[in-house]
Amino acid sequence: MKVLIIGGTSFVGRHIVEKLLENGHEVVLFNRGKSNPGIFPELRRIIGDRRKDAVKLANERWDAVIDTSAYTPADLQPILENITTDHYTFISTISVYNNFKQGPVKENVPVPEVEVEGDDVTGETYGPFKVMCERLIEERLSDEALIIRPGIVVGPADPTDRFTYWAIKLNGTGPILIPGTKTRKLQWIDARDLAEFTVSQIEKKATGVFNVVADPVSMEEFVSGVAFGEAETVWVDDRYLLGEGLQAFELPFWIPISADFPEGFMLVDNEKAKNEGLTFRSLEESAKDTLQWSRTEGLSLLKAGIDEEKERDLLKKLKI
Repeated sequence: MKVLIIGGTSFVGRHIVEKLLENGHEVVLFNRGKSNPGIFPELRRIIGDRRKDAVKLANERWDAVIDTSAYTPADLQPILENITTDHYTFISTISVYNNFKQGPVKENVPVPEVEVEGDDVTGETYGPFKVMCERLIEERLSDEALIIRPGIVVGPADPTDRFTYWAIKLNGTGPILIPGTKTRKLQWIDARDLAEFTVSQIEKKATGVFNVVADPVSMEEFVSGVAFGEAETVWVDDRYLLGEGLQAFELPFWIPISADFPEGFMLVDNEKAKNEGLTFRSLEESAKDTLQWSRTEGLSLLKAGIDEEKERDLLKKLKI
């Protein structure tokens, strides 16, 4: 297939490109040339801003288009007006859901009717903007669209450092603050598993919506799966952390248990995707590969997690 990928050089898009090439497809990149510009030098690249230069795509037909970098309708509209294709894949998010009170959410649960003013992507507008993007795609492309809703994406080349934070911390030294109860559940998806599933569905010309996440595990299983060293783990309950002013996700993968989040996380149902071939590598493999990547990259200042001084202060108050 002749595949256009919008983005394609940063994290999720990068892994999708690698899988497409592994499977023998012709890949063309459309991006600004700013993220990892030296990667995939063998590929044809159309340089342009998706909002200003989408007209550069207008004179070609694509067997498939994969959009990894649309966050708002303003990102999406110019692309939809200028492409010709029979199959459009949009990388969305499970943040389109707004109700996790009844257990893992299925794809057929209605997403909220939302209209967001402006164009500023924040923690509050990220999900609603993705809902608006999904709706626009469904209106324009109807039965030609594949919508992928991943959970937190992890693995090598992750620019968010959320999973990387735990891979580094749990394989360091000294006491490590672990938030919440040992039994609370959480989910993620390795970017490489996401890429494999997405490409397999494109090859089948599949359409519709898929939650793409691994099976949930307890926080205790998560910690034991990520830790290969001798770091001392200190479990701290939600009430203490909230009392100290910490907010949800200030420690990666942590949401305080509440009526809105009874499991302490955003959990979704993955049976539909598993029935269509979704598989996922072990937590241990994801952790080891991420840790190796972080060491190769020389990561030190992480974008996610509380800083070491704040963690030491909290542990000191606990007399650890």
